[in-house]
Amino acid sequence: MFKDLSMRIFLAHFVAFVVITAGCAAVNLWLTPQHLWFPWVLMGWGIAVATHDLALLLRKTRRRERIFIDRKERAFTVHLFAYVAVILLLLLVNLTVTPKVWWFYWVALGWGAGVLAHGACLFRSHRPRPAPQPPAKQIETKAEPPKAKAPRRKSTKRTS
Repeated sequence: MFKDLSMRIFLAHFVAFVVITAGCAAVNLWLTPQHLWFPWVLMGWGIAVATHDLALLLRKTRRRERIFIDRKERAFTVHLFAYVAVILLLLLVNLTVTPKVWWFYWVALGWGAGVLAHGACLFRSHRPRPAPQPPAKQIETKAEPPKAKAPRRKSTKRTS
């Protein structure tokens, strides 16, 4: 587990996430306990860590029946997960911080257009692939001798 570079990078990110958000919580609760802001850091960075974990999980799954074998399908799934998670977080922020002014949908529309384009490119380029055929048994036949080349004709062009 620790020999894999991508797993070590993920664990380093996760440890940094836990340590820094715990530090933010301590500072927040010590200096301004009446106004909690550390949950926003926790949720925002938590989405990034969860997205990284999902990408790693989809790539490292060794089972034969895994869902996303294609690298492009995995990338689209990770981007779609990040989009949904962030938009839900922004909806929560919009409802709690500025409930009278709706703004989260602008981000949802803009980013959603990008995710939609990503999905359209992915699924448009996917054509049904023929099922793999088992290797045919080779039947030994006598090899035919190579055909002799026809003699080359001389050009009849006249130069003047």
